[in-house]
Amino acid sequence: MRSVLFVDPPAFCTTLEALVAPALRTRPLAIARAGADRATVLALSPEARLAGLTPGMPVQKAQRLCRDLIVVPPNPQLYARASRALHEILQLFAPTIEPRGYGHAFLDLTGTSRLFGPPQDVAARLGREVQARLRFPISVGIAGNKLVSQAAIRVDRRTVGQADGNELLYVPAGNERQFLAPQPLEVLPELDPDMRFRLDEYQLELVGEVASISESALCAVFGRDGRVLRARARGIDPRPVLSPEEQSVFCLVHTLSADTNDLGVLHPVLRLLSERLGRRLRRRELAAGRLRLQATYADYTTVTRSLPLSAAVLDAELWDAARRAFAMANTKRLAVRSLALTLDQLVEKEAQLDLWGGMRGSGEARKSDTSTDELSADYFPASPLPNFPTSLQHAIDHIHARYGAGALRLGEPLTARRPALRHQTTTTLPKVAFPSSTRCASAS
Repeated sequence: MRSVLFVDPPAFCTTLEALVAPALRTRPLAIARAGADRATVLALSPEARLAGLTPGMPVQKAQRLCRDLIVVPPNPQLYARASRALHEILQLFAPTIEPRGYGHAFLDLTGTSRLFGPPQDVAARLGREVQARLRFPISVGIAGNKLVSQAAIRVDRRTVGQADGNELLYVPAGNERQFLAPQPLEVLPELDPDMRFRLDEYQLELVGEVASISESALCAVFGRDGRVLRARARGIDPRPVLSPEEQSVFCLVHTLSADTNDLGVLHPVLRLLSERLGRRLRRRELAAGRLRLQATYADYTTVTRSLPLSAAVLDAELWDAARRAFAMANTKRLAVRSLALTLDQLVEKEAQLDLWGGMRGSGEARKSDTSTDELSADYFPASPLPNFPTSLQHAIDHIHARYGAGALRLGEPLTARRPALRHQTTTTLPKVAFPSSTRCASAS
């Protein structure tokens, strides 16, 4: 049976600011970008929340509502150092840790009860250890999955207000649905705002009301997301706790040097991200079933869109899917601040491996240092060309690995020459050394 902990230090960023500057303690404090037009509040202290302020509120409005509000700029270096120090303590008790922003993390304690004791004891020890070493409190939600452990903290914060001490919130296994049923929908983490608005239109306010609706009815309104919504409302969440090393395989984020909505800048970024993800998938011999794009705008709002993927993992297909997902997500006139690409629903790529093995003919293991002649014989064999794009992609990966990402650059599609290729039976590469400064054109 799974045991998942969600560690959530109350008001993490403002608590750290008060630790660095004791004069800020007990004062209403907000963190926002300095000098930015229409700046919004990023984080609040408990005192500021009691004054009626909320994250995402414009700073000018927050200052009107709370005259003695203190606004400080964000300090990412401080938050990152404190997060690393916190994770060093968490690693003493959990084999798998999934960070979720500054100071927050999921811990998977499954199978560790004989070593560390029950999860409630581990959470209590964590609270004491963090308080003694780092001097700030933490709240810990304990449940059988990520969803309920995070929702437990949301329920507590909503019921008693912003916590100011170590809190242990435990939901026994098997009681997930009963725990969530009387709670408002706001306690469900990662609930899409559009979905929340639709639920309001149907006058659904409690999690239990959504859980009692049939799956077919929810799918008729929300499509495939209706199945996930019903499962979440019943406290079902099969998502595993993933370490950063596992997540980095299929998720990349790029923050732009300047906010922009110029497609001439954004499309090359999407191409770079999709190519890096494609190489990582092929290196791990995996295939992804879905691509998810998240665009963050200048006002820190985010829009997410997903597209299904075929079994192939060619860079051209990933890039095309990324562009289509961005076109669906880019519904605002604001400039884009950052882009994130995620590939999930990962499976082993058995079919492609068999095809590649057949292309190599001999079935021998690929050598790490292959000459140009060996490269042409290995990836461009004397065979019909239905699998030519896959072998070409493999050859491009080999060149990138050996000569760097700058060894190739994108050229114009040779659509007029494709019929002639069908009459060729062999293709070879000339014996040319590729110095690090050399760039050659490739056909897509």
